[in-house]
Parts: sequence; C-alpha cells; structure tokens
Amino acid sequence: MAQSLKENATRANARTAGAATVVVAAVMIVQAILQAIIGVFSNLGYGAAGGNVDYLQNTLAPVVGAAQSFGTSILPIAIGVFLAFWLVVPLTADMRVTRVALRSLIASAIASAVSLVITVISSIGGAYATSGPFFGNSFPGTDGTYFVYSFVGGLQSVFSTFVGVTPLIVLAGFLAWLWVSRGRPAASGI
Repeated sequence: MAQSLKENATRANARTAGAATVVVAAVMIVQAILQAIIGVFSNLGYGAAGGNVDYLQNTLAPVVGAAQSFGTSILPIAIGVFLAFWLVVPLTADMRVTRVALRSLIASAIASAVSLVITVISSIGGAYATSGPFFGNSFPGTDGTYFVYSFVGGLQSVFSTFVGVTPLIVLAGFLAWLWVSRGRPAASGI
C-alpha cells in the first residue's frame, strides 16, 4: 500500500533526496557552464569577423542563456527531484532494482512537471514583456497568439528537458539508493 506524504516526510528520506538532488544539480550546472564557455568562444569568432557593433552583447549571450537556464530549468528540475524522492517516491535500502528504476522515472516526470510550470510562466511573462507597450497598443497579444506560442514553446522545451535529464535522474536515483544501501546485504537482483 502506498504511503502518504506525511509518512514519507522523514529526515532519512530527505537525506536520500538531497543526495540525488546534489548529483542532478551539479551535473546540470557543469553542463550549463561548459555550454556557455563553448558558446562564448563560438561567438567570439562571429563577432570579430563582422565588425559588429554589439560585439560584447553577442559574445556574452551564452552566459545570459546559462543564467536563464538556471532559473527555468536547473533549479526547477532540482526542486522537482528533491520533492519527488523525498515525499512522493522515496528510495529505501530494501528496494529492488526495478522499483528504483521506476521511482527514478516517476521522479523525472515530476521534475519535468515542475519545470513545465516555471517555463510556461516565464514564457508567458516574456511574451507580454516583448509584445509592445501595454496601454499604448490596446492590450497587445490579447488575441491569444502570444500565449499559444509561449505555451507550445514551453511544452517543447520541457519535453526535450525530460528526454535529456531522465538518464541523469535515473543514475542519481541509483547512486542515492546505493548510498542508502551501503553496508546492508543486497535485497535481490532484478
């Protein structure tokens, strides 16, 4: 029988969830930093060749993208992983491998759902911010196209994030499970 959220909210489950979250967040932060560095070096070549006026702005655009990625992807995924492994699908030492894999997949879906909410809110806010003057254009974007594009773009972004982070979250789930299970006899194989 499934345990309630109140029964799952233990200090031991929080430690396990924290360990998995640290692994996921650390890997995603390192990936974002490396992608920003590669992007800056890539943009250096483009800006220097054309004598672009906005040279510095274009060169540092990947750094801004990495900061935005932290707020709309890395942090929501980390929060979702923590909440999932702590309250919804905690990992315990007596679990079988298949159950750990299933719970890790559920944690990935929950983390992606949290990311979806943050991404859609951010996208809709961005659509309103870039649609023109709010009162000078008689409420721009109220025909719904900005919202539709923002929502569809947010969905696409979250689905690709889900595909990208699921292997990482499954790996983090197994590492956290192995960490909790250390020193105990194996429950069973598959």
